[in-house]
Amino acid sequence: MTVDTTGHILDVRGVQKRFGGVVALHDVALALRPGERHAVVGENGAGKSTLMRIVAGILAPDSGEVLIDGQPVGRGATAALDAGIALVHQELSLVPELSVAENIDLGNCPTRYGFVRRREQREHARAALAEIGVDLDLSEPVGRLSVAARQFVEIARAVARRPRVLILDEPTATLTPSETSHLLGLLGRLSDQGIAILYISHRIPEIFELCESATVLRDGHLVARPDLADITGDELVDLMVGRELAKDLRTERRERAPGEVVLRARDVSAAKVRHVDLEVRAGQIVGLGGLVGSGRSEIVRAVVGADPRTSGTVELRTGDQEWTPLRSYARAVRLGVAYVPEERRAEGLALGMTVADNIALPSRGRLNRLGVMRHAAMASLAQDVIGRVGLQPPRPRHEAGQFSGGNQQKIVIGKWLAGSPRLVVLDEPTRGVDVGAKAEIHQLVRELADDGAAVLLVSSDLPELLDLSDTVHVVRDGRVVGTLGSQDATESAVMRLAAGKEEQIV
Repeated sequence: MTVDTTGHILDVRGVQKRFGGVVALHDVALALRPGERHAVVGENGAGKSTLMRIVAGILAPDSGEVLIDGQPVGRGATAALDAGIALVHQELSLVPELSVAENIDLGNCPTRYGFVRRREQREHARAALAEIGVDLDLSEPVGRLSVAARQFVEIARAVARRPRVLILDEPTATLTPSETSHLLGLLGRLSDQGIAILYISHRIPEIFELCESATVLRDGHLVARPDLADITGDELVDLMVGRELAKDLRTERRERAPGEVVLRARDVSAAKVRHVDLEVRAGQIVGLGGLVGSGRSEIVRAVVGADPRTSGTVELRTGDQEWTPLRSYARAVRLGVAYVPEERRAEGLALGMTVADNIALPSRGRLNRLGVMRHAAMASLAQDVIGRVGLQPPRPRHEAGQFSGGNQQKIVIGKWLAGSPRLVVLDEPTRGVDVGAKAEIHQLVRELADDGAAVLLVSSDLPELLDLSDTVHVVRDGRVVGTLGSQDATESAVMRLAAGKEEQIV
Protein backbone atom coordinates (compact mmCIF):
# COMPACT_ATOMS: atom_id res chain seq x y z
CA MET A 1 0.00 0.00 0.00
CA THR A 2 1.37 3.43 -0.93
CA VAL A 3 1.11 6.28 1.54
CA ASP A 4 0.84 9.96 0.58
CA THR A 5 3.77 11.79 2.17
CA THR A 6 2.88 15.33 1.04
CA GLY A 7 3.69 17.86 3.77
CA HIS A 8 4.84 15.15 6.14
CA ILE A 9 7.19 15.46 9.09
CA LEU A 10 7.65 11.71 9.65
CA ASP A 11 8.07 9.29 6.78
CA VAL A 12 8.47 5.53 7.34
CA ARG A 13 9.31 3.67 4.13
CA GLY A 14 9.25 -0.03 3.38
CA VAL A 15 10.08 -1.23 6.90
CA GLN A 16 10.59 -4.96 7.32
CA LYS A 17 11.53 -6.86 10.47
CA ARG A 18 11.92 -10.54 11.34
CA PHE A 19 12.50 -12.25 14.66
CA GLY A 20 13.95 -15.62 13.73
CA GLY A 21 11.43 -17.20 11.38
CA VAL A 22 8.59 -14.89 12.44
CA VAL A 23 7.78 -11.92 10.19
CA ALA A 24 6.92 -9.04 12.50
CA LEU A 25 6.64 -6.34 9.82
CA HIS A 26 6.46 -6.63 6.04
CA ASP A 27 6.95 -3.55 3.81
CA VAL A 28 5.15 -1.17 6.20
CA ALA A 29 4.87 2.54 5.37
CA LEU A 30 3.59 5.40 7.50
CA ALA A 31 3.53 9.18 7.09
CA LEU A 32 2.62 11.90 9.54
CA ARG A 33 2.01 15.64 9.17
CA PRO A 34 2.94 18.22 11.84
CA GLY A 35 0.16 18.28 14.46
CA GLU A 36 -1.54 15.15 13.09
CA ARG A 37 -3.09 12.79 15.62
CA HIS A 38 -2.71 9.32 14.15
CA ALA A 39 -3.62 5.92 15.61
CA VAL A 40 -1.75 2.67 14.97
CA VAL A 41 -4.13 -0.22 15.57
CA GLY A 42 -4.24 -3.99 15.23
CA GLU A 43 -4.54 -7.15 17.26
CA ASN A 44 -1.80 -8.20 19.67
CA GLY A 45 1.10 -9.47 17.59
CA ALA A 46 0.12 -7.33 14.58
CA GLY A 47 3.43 -5.44 14.78
CA LYS A 48 2.35 -2.14 16.35
CA SER A 49 4.89 -1.98 19.16
CA THR A 50 7.64 -3.32 16.89
CA LEU A 51 6.95 -0.54 14.39
CA MET A 52 6.99 2.11 17.11
CA ARG A 53 10.25 0.78 18.54
CA ILE A 54 11.80 1.00 15.06
CA VAL A 55 10.56 4.58 14.61
CA ALA A 56 12.01 5.43 18.05
CA GLY A 57 15.37 3.86 17.16
CA ILE A 58 15.20 1.10 19.77
CA LEU A 59 15.08 -1.62 17.12
CA ALA A 60 16.86 -1.57 13.78
CA PRO A 61 14.77 -2.63 10.75
CA ASP A 62 16.02 -5.40 8.49
CA SER A 63 15.24 -3.05 5.61
CA GLY A 64 13.50 0.27 5.06
CA GLU A 65 14.12 3.68 6.61
CA VAL A 66 12.73 6.35 8.91
CA LEU A 67 12.96 10.00 7.89
CA ILE A 68 12.24 13.32 9.62
CA ASP A 69 11.69 16.25 7.24
CA GLY A 70 13.00 14.06 4.43
CA GLN A 71 16.30 13.31 6.19
CA PRO A 72 17.14 9.78 7.37
CA VAL A 73 17.23 9.32 11.12
CA GLY A 74 20.45 7.77 12.35
CA ARG A 75 20.42 4.36 13.99
CA GLY A 76 19.79 4.11 17.71
CA ALA A 77 17.48 5.66 20.29
CA THR A 78 19.77 8.63 20.89
CA ALA A 79 19.69 9.58 17.20
CA ALA A 80 15.88 9.33 17.19
CA LEU A 81 15.64 11.54 20.30
CA ASP A 82 18.00 14.08 18.73
CA ALA A 83 15.76 14.07 15.65
CA GLY A 84 12.73 14.85 17.82
CA ILE A 85 11.09 11.41 18.27
CA ALA A 86 10.00 10.48 21.82
CA LEU A 87 8.35 7.20 22.84
CA VAL A 88 6.24 6.54 25.94
CA HIS A 89 6.46 2.77 26.36
CA GLN A 90 3.56 0.45 27.19
CA GLU A 91 5.74 -1.18 29.85
CA LEU A 92 7.15 1.76 31.77
CA SER A 93 10.91 2.34 31.54
CA LEU A 94 11.41 4.31 34.74
CA VAL A 95 14.00 3.60 37.45
CA PRO A 96 12.06 2.82 40.66
CA GLU A 97 14.86 3.86 43.03
CA LEU A 98 15.26 7.33 41.50
CA SER A 99 13.05 10.31 42.33
CA VAL A 100 10.37 11.81 40.11
CA ALA A 101 12.70 14.68 39.15
CA GLU A 102 15.61 12.33 38.40
CA ASN A 103 13.44 10.11 36.19
CA ILE A 104 12.06 13.05 34.22
CA ASP A 105 15.60 14.23 33.46
CA LEU A 106 16.99 10.73 32.94
CA GLY A 107 19.38 10.88 29.99
CA ASN A 108 19.04 14.65 29.80
CA CYS A 109 20.39 15.70 33.20
CA PRO A 110 21.79 19.25 33.62
CA THR A 111 25.38 19.09 34.86
CA ARG A 112 28.36 21.35 35.54
CA TYR A 113 31.88 19.97 35.83
CA GLY A 114 30.42 16.49 36.09
CA PHE A 115 28.05 17.31 38.97
CA VAL A 116 24.25 17.35 38.69
CA ARG A 117 22.71 20.82 38.97
CA ARG A 118 19.93 19.78 41.36
CA ARG A 119 18.05 23.08 41.43
CA GLU A 120 17.90 23.24 37.63
CA GLN A 121 16.89 19.58 37.50
CA ARG A 122 13.96 20.17 39.87
CA GLU A 123 12.85 23.30 37.99
CA HIS A 124 12.96 21.41 34.72
CA ALA A 125 10.94 18.52 36.17
CA ARG A 126 8.44 20.87 37.82
CA ALA A 127 7.87 22.65 34.49
CA ALA A 128 7.37 19.33 32.67
CA LEU A 129 4.76 18.18 35.20
CA ALA A 130 3.04 21.58 35.09
CA GLU A 131 2.82 21.33 31.30
CA ILE A 132 0.88 18.08 31.54
CA GLY A 133 -1.17 19.34 34.48
CA VAL A 134 0.02 16.86 37.10
CA ASP A 135 1.23 17.65 40.63
CA LEU A 136 3.67 15.15 42.16
CA ASP A 137 6.31 15.27 44.89
CA LEU A 138 9.55 15.72 42.93
CA SER A 139 11.62 13.97 45.60
CA GLU A 140 9.38 10.87 45.87
CA PRO A 141 11.00 7.64 44.57
CA VAL A 142 9.06 6.50 41.52
CA GLY A 143 8.79 2.97 42.92
CA ARG A 144 6.46 4.28 45.63
CA LEU A 145 4.02 5.87 43.16
CA SER A 146 0.87 4.28 41.82
CA VAL A 147 1.02 2.81 38.33
CA ALA A 148 -1.08 5.73 37.03
CA ALA A 149 1.28 8.32 38.57
CA ARG A 150 4.27 6.52 37.04
CA GLN A 151 2.54 6.71 33.67
CA PHE A 152 2.33 10.50 33.98
CA VAL A 153 6.01 10.70 34.97
CA GLU A 154 6.85 8.78 31.79
CA ILE A 155 4.74 11.19 29.73
CA ALA A 156 6.30 14.22 31.43
CA ARG A 157 9.77 12.88 30.61
CA ALA A 158 8.85 12.58 26.94
CA VAL A 159 7.19 16.02 26.78
CA ALA A 160 10.18 17.64 28.54
CA ARG A 161 12.31 16.82 25.49
CA ARG A 162 10.11 19.01 23.28
CA PRO A 163 9.57 16.26 20.68
CA ARG A 164 8.35 16.81 17.16
CA VAL A 165 6.81 13.32 17.11
CA LEU A 166 5.36 11.87 20.32
CA ILE A 167 4.59 8.13 20.36
CA LEU A 168 2.35 6.69 23.08
CA ASP A 169 1.91 2.91 23.44
CA GLU A 170 -1.24 2.06 25.46
CA PRO A 171 -0.90 5.17 27.69
CA THR A 172 -4.35 4.92 29.30
CA ALA A 173 -4.30 1.23 30.27
CA THR A 174 -3.83 2.12 33.94
CA LEU A 175 -5.74 5.42 34.04
CA THR A 176 -9.17 6.25 35.40
CA PRO A 177 -11.78 7.84 33.09
CA SER A 178 -11.00 11.31 34.45
CA GLU A 179 -7.24 10.77 34.07
CA THR A 180 -7.81 9.48 30.54
CA SER A 181 -9.88 12.54 29.68
CA HIS A 182 -7.09 14.75 31.07
CA LEU A 183 -4.47 12.96 28.95
CA LEU A 184 -6.50 13.14 25.75
CA GLY A 185 -7.01 16.87 26.31
CA LEU A 186 -3.26 17.30 26.84
CA LEU A 187 -2.47 15.44 23.62
CA GLY A 188 -4.94 17.64 21.76
CA ARG A 189 -3.14 20.75 23.05
CA LEU A 190 0.26 19.33 22.08
CA SER A 191 -0.96 18.63 18.56
CA ASP A 192 -2.22 22.24 18.34
CA GLN A 193 1.40 23.24 18.98
CA GLY A 194 2.48 21.22 15.94
CA ILE A 195 3.62 18.04 17.69
CA ALA A 196 2.61 14.97 15.70
CA ILE A 197 1.01 12.25 17.83
CA LEU A 198 1.30 8.51 17.15
CA TYR A 199 -1.19 6.75 19.42
CA ILE A 200 -1.50 3.01 20.10
CA SER A 201 -4.57 1.87 22.01
CA HIS A 202 -7.03 -1.01 22.06
CA ARG A 203 -9.69 1.34 23.41
CA ILE A 204 -11.64 2.18 20.28
CA PRO A 205 -13.66 5.12 21.73
CA GLU A 206 -10.40 6.85 22.72
CA ILE A 207 -9.03 6.48 19.21
CA PHE A 208 -12.09 8.13 17.70
CA GLU A 209 -12.08 10.87 20.34
CA LEU A 210 -8.43 11.82 19.80
CA CYS A 211 -7.27 10.77 16.35
CA GLU A 212 -8.03 11.89 12.82
CA SER A 213 -6.63 8.90 10.94
CA ALA A 214 -5.26 5.42 11.54
CA THR A 215 -2.81 2.87 10.25
CA VAL A 216 -4.23 -0.66 10.53
CA LEU A 217 -1.75 -3.53 10.84
CA ARG A 218 -2.59 -7.21 10.60
CA ASP A 219 0.01 -9.97 10.92
CA GLY A 220 2.78 -7.45 10.23
CA HIS A 221 1.17 -6.06 7.06
CA LEU A 222 -0.31 -2.62 6.43
CA VAL A 223 -3.92 -3.33 5.41
CA ALA A 224 -5.61 0.08 5.58
CA ARG A 225 -5.09 3.76 6.36
CA PRO A 226 -8.60 5.13 6.91
CA ASP A 227 -9.75 8.60 7.85
CA LEU A 228 -11.64 7.97 11.07
CA ALA A 229 -14.39 10.40 10.11
CA ASP A 230 -15.33 8.00 7.31
CA ILE A 231 -15.72 4.74 9.26
CA THR A 232 -17.35 3.39 12.42
CA GLY A 233 -15.76 1.68 15.39
CA ASP A 234 -17.13 -1.70 14.30
CA GLU A 235 -15.66 -1.22 10.82
CA LEU A 236 -12.26 -0.37 12.33
CA VAL A 237 -12.38 -3.54 14.46
CA ASP A 238 -13.27 -5.60 11.40
CA LEU A 239 -10.21 -4.17 9.60
CA MET A 240 -8.03 -5.09 12.57
CA VAL A 241 -9.16 -8.71 12.87
CA GLY A 242 -9.87 -9.36 9.19
CA ARG A 243 -13.36 -10.60 9.97
CA GLU A 244 -16.44 -9.71 11.93
CA LEU A 245 -15.66 -10.41 15.57
CA ALA A 246 -17.09 -13.89 15.92
CA LYS A 247 -20.20 -14.20 18.05
CA ASP A 248 -18.75 -17.21 19.80
CA LEU A 249 -16.08 -14.90 21.23
CA ARG A 250 -18.70 -12.59 22.69
CA THR A 251 -19.79 -13.26 26.24
CA GLU A 252 -23.26 -13.27 27.71
CA ARG A 253 -24.23 -12.84 31.33
CA ARG A 254 -24.09 -16.13 33.18
CA GLU A 255 -27.21 -17.31 34.95
CA ARG A 256 -25.95 -19.73 37.55
CA ALA A 257 -26.41 -20.03 41.30
CA PRO A 258 -23.04 -19.91 43.10
CA GLY A 259 -21.92 -22.83 45.25
CA GLU A 260 -20.35 -23.01 48.68
CA VAL A 261 -18.04 -20.32 50.03
CA VAL A 262 -14.45 -20.98 48.90
CA LEU A 263 -12.70 -17.84 50.18
CA ARG A 264 -13.50 -15.86 53.29
CA ALA A 265 -11.54 -12.85 54.46
CA ARG A 266 -12.35 -11.20 57.77
CA ASP A 267 -11.23 -7.74 58.96
CA VAL A 268 -8.19 -7.71 56.65
CA SER A 269 -5.91 -4.71 56.97
CA ALA A 270 -2.58 -4.05 55.24
CA ALA A 271 -0.77 -1.14 53.65
CA LYS A 272 -3.59 0.96 52.10
CA VAL A 273 -6.19 -1.69 53.14
CA ARG A 274 -8.67 -0.97 55.93
CA HIS A 275 -10.74 -3.69 57.63
CA VAL A 276 -12.01 -5.51 54.53
CA ASP A 277 -14.43 -8.46 54.63
CA LEU A 278 -14.84 -10.62 51.51
CA GLU A 279 -16.46 -13.88 50.51
CA VAL A 280 -16.23 -15.62 47.14
CA ARG A 281 -18.23 -18.75 46.32
CA ALA A 282 -17.53 -21.60 43.95
CA GLY A 283 -18.63 -20.65 40.43
CA GLN A 284 -18.98 -16.97 41.39
CA ILE A 285 -17.14 -13.99 39.88
CA VAL A 286 -16.73 -11.19 42.43
CA GLY A 287 -15.46 -7.89 41.05
CA LEU A 288 -13.62 -5.09 42.85
CA GLY A 289 -14.40 -1.71 41.31
CA GLY A 290 -13.14 1.77 42.09
CA LEU A 291 -10.70 4.41 40.95
CA VAL A 292 -7.02 3.74 40.34
CA GLY A 293 -5.30 4.14 43.72
CA SER A 294 -8.42 3.17 45.68
CA GLY A 295 -6.73 0.08 47.15
CA ARG A 296 -8.24 -2.67 44.95
CA SER A 297 -4.88 -4.20 44.01
CA GLU A 298 -3.65 -3.90 47.58
CA ILE A 299 -6.71 -5.84 48.77
CA VAL A 300 -6.15 -8.80 46.46
CA ARG A 301 -2.41 -8.82 47.18
CA ALA A 302 -3.17 -8.97 50.89
CA VAL A 303 -5.73 -11.73 50.34
CA VAL A 304 -3.35 -14.02 48.41
CA GLY A 305 -0.41 -13.26 50.69
CA ALA A 306 1.68 -11.37 48.13
CA ASP A 307 1.81 -8.45 50.62
CA PRO A 308 1.87 -8.79 54.43
CA ARG A 309 -1.33 -8.28 56.40
CA THR A 310 -1.32 -6.24 59.59
CA SER A 311 -4.53 -7.80 60.89
CA GLY A 312 -7.39 -10.08 59.94
CA THR A 313 -7.69 -13.63 58.65
CA VAL A 314 -7.98 -15.20 55.20
CA GLU A 315 -9.13 -18.80 54.82
CA LEU A 316 -9.62 -21.16 51.88
CA ARG A 317 -12.01 -24.11 51.91
CA THR A 318 -9.94 -27.23 51.31
CA GLY A 319 -12.55 -29.85 52.27
CA ASP A 320 -16.25 -30.23 53.05
CA GLN A 321 -15.86 -28.84 56.56
CA GLU A 322 -12.18 -27.89 56.45
CA TRP A 323 -10.81 -24.35 56.28
CA THR A 324 -7.11 -23.62 55.90
CA PRO A 325 -5.54 -20.22 56.72
CA LEU A 326 -3.64 -18.54 53.89
CA ARG A 327 -0.58 -17.28 55.77
CA SER A 328 1.75 -16.84 52.79
CA TYR A 329 1.66 -16.65 49.01
CA ALA A 330 3.62 -19.90 48.67
CA ARG A 331 1.04 -21.70 50.79
CA ALA A 332 -1.80 -20.15 48.79
CA VAL A 333 -0.33 -21.51 45.55
CA ARG A 334 0.09 -24.98 47.07
CA LEU A 335 -3.58 -24.93 48.12
CA GLY A 336 -4.85 -24.07 44.65
CA VAL A 337 -4.85 -20.26 44.45
CA ALA A 338 -4.03 -18.79 41.02
CA TYR A 339 -2.94 -15.13 40.98
CA VAL A 340 -2.58 -13.01 37.82
CA PRO A 341 -0.89 -9.76 38.99
CA GLU A 342 -1.32 -6.28 37.57
CA GLU A 343 2.38 -6.03 36.70
CA ARG A 344 2.66 -9.05 34.41
CA ARG A 345 6.23 -8.43 33.25
CA ALA A 346 7.64 -7.81 36.73
CA GLU A 347 5.62 -10.37 38.71
CA GLY A 348 3.77 -12.71 36.35
CA LEU A 349 6.41 -13.89 33.90
CA ALA A 350 10.02 -15.00 33.74
CA LEU A 351 10.74 -13.05 30.55
CA GLY A 352 14.00 -14.82 29.75
CA MET A 353 12.43 -18.29 30.05
CA THR A 354 10.51 -20.01 27.29
CA VAL A 355 6.74 -20.13 27.06
CA ALA A 356 6.81 -23.83 27.97
CA ASP A 357 8.98 -23.19 31.03
CA ASN A 358 6.65 -20.40 32.21
CA ILE A 359 3.58 -22.58 31.77
CA ALA A 360 5.24 -25.39 33.73
CA LEU A 361 6.19 -23.24 36.76
CA PRO A 362 3.06 -23.83 38.90
CA SER A 363 2.98 -27.53 37.91
CA ARG A 364 6.61 -28.50 38.47
CA GLY A 365 5.69 -30.82 41.35
CA ARG A 366 3.68 -33.15 39.14
CA LEU A 367 5.91 -32.74 36.06
CA ASN A 368 9.00 -34.23 37.67
CA ARG A 369 9.91 -37.77 38.61
CA LEU A 370 12.55 -38.37 41.26
CA GLY A 371 13.63 -34.75 40.92
CA VAL A 372 13.99 -34.88 37.11
CA MET A 373 11.62 -32.91 34.86
CA ARG A 374 9.59 -35.05 32.45
CA HIS A 375 10.12 -32.99 29.31
CA ALA A 376 7.59 -34.90 27.21
CA ALA A 377 4.86 -34.17 29.81
CA MET A 378 6.01 -30.55 30.02
CA ALA A 379 5.82 -30.15 26.22
CA SER A 380 2.35 -31.75 26.14
CA LEU A 381 1.11 -29.41 28.87
CA ALA A 382 2.49 -26.38 27.01
CA GLN A 383 0.78 -27.39 23.77
CA ASP A 384 -2.54 -27.89 25.55
CA VAL A 385 -2.39 -24.50 27.25
CA ILE A 386 -1.20 -22.68 24.12
CA GLY A 387 -4.16 -24.07 22.21
CA ARG A 388 -6.61 -23.18 24.97
CA VAL A 389 -5.51 -19.54 25.30
CA GLY A 390 -4.92 -18.99 21.57
CA LEU A 391 -1.27 -17.87 21.81
CA GLN A 392 0.01 -16.41 18.53
CA PRO A 393 2.41 -17.50 17.23
CA PRO A 394 2.07 -20.87 19.01
CA ARG A 395 5.77 -21.30 19.75
CA PRO A 396 6.46 -22.97 23.13
CA ARG A 397 10.26 -22.70 22.80
CA HIS A 398 10.28 -18.92 22.24
CA GLU A 399 11.20 -16.69 25.16
CA ALA A 400 8.14 -15.12 26.81
CA GLY A 401 9.72 -11.66 26.57
CA GLN A 402 9.63 -11.85 22.75
CA PHE A 403 5.82 -11.86 22.64
CA SER A 404 3.47 -8.89 22.54
CA GLY A 405 1.86 -7.65 25.74
CA GLY A 406 -1.45 -9.35 25.06
CA ASN A 407 0.19 -12.66 24.31
CA GLN A 408 2.27 -12.36 27.48
CA GLN A 409 -0.96 -11.95 29.42
CA LYS A 410 -2.30 -15.14 27.84
CA ILE A 411 0.81 -16.98 29.07
CA VAL A 412 0.34 -15.59 32.60
CA ILE A 413 -3.29 -16.76 32.69
CA GLY A 414 -2.59 -20.00 30.87
CA LYS A 415 0.04 -21.26 33.29
CA TRP A 416 -2.64 -21.61 35.98
CA LEU A 417 -5.19 -23.49 33.86
CA ALA A 418 -3.69 -26.97 34.21
CA GLY A 419 -3.95 -27.00 37.98
CA SER A 420 -7.76 -26.74 38.33
CA PRO A 421 -7.45 -23.83 40.79
CA ARG A 422 -9.95 -23.41 43.63
CA LEU A 423 -9.57 -19.62 43.63
CA VAL A 424 -8.53 -17.43 40.69
CA VAL A 425 -7.48 -13.84 41.44
CA LEU A 426 -7.19 -11.57 38.39
CA ASP A 427 -5.81 -8.02 38.62
CA GLU A 428 -6.42 -6.08 35.36
CA PRO A 429 -6.49 -9.27 33.25
CA THR A 430 -7.01 -7.51 29.88
CA ARG A 431 -4.85 -4.40 30.28
CA GLY A 432 -3.17 -3.74 26.93
CA VAL A 433 -5.05 -6.57 25.21
CA ASP A 434 -6.76 -6.27 21.82
CA VAL A 435 -10.49 -6.71 21.27
CA GLY A 436 -10.33 -10.30 20.05
CA ALA A 437 -7.95 -11.43 22.80
CA LYS A 438 -10.09 -9.62 25.38
CA ALA A 439 -13.15 -11.61 24.32
CA GLU A 440 -11.13 -14.82 24.51
CA ILE A 441 -9.86 -13.98 28.00
CA HIS A 442 -13.40 -13.16 29.12
CA GLN A 443 -14.49 -16.57 27.89
CA LEU A 444 -11.63 -18.23 29.80
CA VAL A 445 -12.68 -16.43 33.00
CA ARG A 446 -16.26 -17.58 32.58
CA GLU A 447 -15.15 -21.14 31.86
CA LEU A 448 -13.09 -21.17 35.05
CA ALA A 449 -16.14 -20.07 37.05
CA ASP A 450 -18.38 -22.54 35.23
CA ASP A 451 -15.91 -25.30 36.16
CA GLY A 452 -16.39 -24.40 39.83
CA ALA A 453 -13.53 -22.01 40.56
CA ALA A 454 -14.15 -18.95 42.72
CA VAL A 455 -13.01 -15.84 40.85
CA LEU A 456 -11.93 -12.50 42.35
CA LEU A 457 -11.50 -9.81 39.69
CA VAL A 458 -10.01 -6.29 39.66
CA SER A 459 -10.60 -4.21 36.53
CA SER A 460 -10.46 -0.51 35.68
CA ASP A 461 -12.45 -1.29 32.52
CA LEU A 462 -15.98 -0.70 33.81
CA PRO A 463 -17.81 -2.49 30.97
CA GLU A 464 -15.55 -5.50 31.54
CA LEU A 465 -16.11 -5.41 35.30
CA LEU A 466 -19.88 -5.22 34.92
CA ASP A 467 -20.04 -7.78 32.12
CA LEU A 468 -18.09 -10.43 34.02
CA SER A 469 -19.03 -9.93 37.67
CA ASP A 470 -21.93 -11.52 39.52
CA THR A 471 -21.30 -9.14 42.42
CA VAL A 472 -19.29 -5.89 42.51
CA HIS A 473 -17.68 -4.51 45.67
CA VAL A 474 -16.76 -0.85 45.22
CA VAL A 475 -13.51 0.20 46.92
CA ARG A 476 -12.48 3.65 48.09
CA ASP A 477 -9.56 4.57 50.36
CA GLY A 478 -8.72 0.92 50.97
CA ARG A 479 -12.15 -0.19 52.19
CA VAL A 480 -15.31 -1.59 50.62
CA VAL A 481 -17.87 1.26 50.50
CA GLY A 482 -20.68 -0.49 48.64
CA THR A 483 -21.80 -3.80 47.17
CA LEU A 484 -23.88 -4.09 44.00
CA GLY A 485 -25.62 -7.17 42.60
CA SER A 486 -25.56 -7.90 38.89
CA GLN A 487 -28.93 -6.22 38.38
CA ASP A 488 -27.94 -3.05 40.26
CA ALA A 489 -24.38 -2.68 39.03
CA THR A 490 -24.19 0.09 36.43
CA GLU A 491 -21.32 2.34 35.45
CA SER A 492 -23.08 5.26 37.11
CA ALA A 493 -23.69 3.36 40.35
CA VAL A 494 -20.07 2.17 40.56
CA MET A 495 -18.63 5.62 39.82
CA ARG A 496 -20.89 7.38 42.32
CA LEU A 497 -19.71 5.06 45.09
CA ALA A 498 -16.09 5.20 43.92
CA ALA A 499 -16.06 9.00 43.85
CA GLY A 500 -17.81 9.37 47.22
CA LYS A 501 -21.07 10.70 45.79
CA GLU A 502 -22.93 7.98 47.69
CA GLU A 503 -22.07 6.04 50.84
CA GLN A 504 -23.06 2.43 51.48
CA ILE A 505 -20.48 1.19 53.97
CA VAL A 506 -20.67 -2.58 54.36
